[in-house]
Amino acid sequence: MLLFPKIDLPPIGRRSRASITRSQCQDPIKRGFDIVVAIAGLLLLSPLTLFISLAIKSASPGPIVCRHKRYGVNNATFDLFQFRTTLARQEEETITFATRFGQLLRRSGMDKIPQLVNVLRGELSVVGPHPFATAPGTALHLPELHKVKPGLVSWAQVIDDRGKTAYSADGLDRRIEYDRYYLENRSFSFDMRILLLALSSRRTYL
Repeated sequence: MLLFPKIDLPPIGRRSRASITRSQCQDPIKRGFDIVVAIAGLLLLSPLTLFISLAIKSASPGPIVCRHKRYGVNNATFDLFQFRTTLARQEEETITFATRFGQLLRRSGMDKIPQLVNVLRGELSVVGPHPFATAPGTALHLPELHKVKPGLVSWAQVIDDRGKTAYSADGLDRRIEYDRYYLENRSFSFDMRILLLALSSRRTYL
């Protein structure tokens, strides 16, 4: 017997017709889970956070944490926090500019640790769609996305290769399809499955 229901992604272009529904009691449960995980994560990872901060500061001058504009619920903008992985004044979201230590942070996902603050502030959820930099309700033709908080971890991240989904046109299309599928099938049990897949993936630690 499976701990979580098996969910198979249909081929790209063949979207699920499942209605976007969610039990009303699941939203406060999800928010409570987000708060617990964010507080626990910030406390448990505080020694690692200190080490990373010192390493970034010693490698090059500039801020330790960068801020990126993202769109969240109701298309409201917020500052997404992330450890700086490039030299000062370089484009943070361009992978080719990442320092050697920054590349390690990105591959392991440790650059996202400051986003636990976004989760605690209610701007992100632990699990949700990818936080795109453009307005999701218009540019990506996902009018339902503005009703859902973006996530620290996404279905696209655990089901597909992060490099391809993040830095190619075809990968972007695939990420949009994965986010659509998540929105049409979202539930607390699905969130737990995504989180467990992320924690058990070798890509999370290599």
